[in-house]
Amino acid sequence: MISIISRTQFVLINERLRPFGLSAGQFPVLITLVVRQNIMQDTLSRHLHIDKGAVARSVAKLVGAGYVRRITDPGNRRAVRLFLTKKGEAIAPELLRIDREWEELACSCLSPADREKFSLLTESVALNCRNTLEKMEAD
Repeated sequence: MISIISRTQFVLINERLRPFGLSAGQFPVLITLVVRQNIMQDTLSRHLHIDKGAVARSVAKLVGAGYVRRITDPGNRRAVRLFLTKKGEAIAPELLRIDREWEELACSCLSPADREKFSLLTESVALNCRNTLEKMEAD
């Protein structure tokens, strides 16, 4: 069921981002930068639980499209910090609207109490998955 929810979200977000020349695969990077700029690319990868190569490809496309800029960290020449450009900042309200629209669409069948339960349950499952991955990586 989670896979169906995820695929549906992907389709909706792709449709909404098409006018900007963007795709759902770039959405997690963009929405994270809307909330938190000046984040290192490596930190973004860990935060999103997406491999470094996939994040690097998304960032490269976003840089090429003019939505994101990379700045090498002066204290660590191998580290890259990410920021929205003016073009990226201009679409930030639309990105937040798309995110809210998805949540409203997906949860419209739930009562407020059920939405709260759903949120708590999915957060618990996500944290469990994160902890499992971290244990696997440590072994």
